[in-house]
Amino acid sequence: MRTIKEYVDKLKEEIEDASNYAEAYVECKASGNIDRANKYKEMARDELRHAEIIHQFAVAKIEEVSKIYTPPAEMEEAWRKAHKEYVKHVAEIKIMLET
Repeated sequence: MRTIKEYVDKLKEEIEDASNYAEAYVECKASGNIDRANKYKEMARDELRHAEIIHQFAVAKIEEVSKIYTPPAEMEEAWRKAHKEYVKHVAEIKIMLET
């Protein structure tokens, strides 16, 4: 069974990869290499899709666990923080991909 921490760690990996690809997209686009830029854009979007799926898994797991017991305040705070970071980074990456 996956723990919330495992989901959060994997979520961070996917977002980091998406961010790296988005940065490469911007660099290639700025240098005029549109074909390569579009490949990086596609790769960034793939990573964002992966992150969204993992996020959904984590939310479902949290809902499942919450039916059994009330999670400790520290656990809820850790998830709120991870969720906030996820939303912020996804928004930043999407802005990069719209340029």
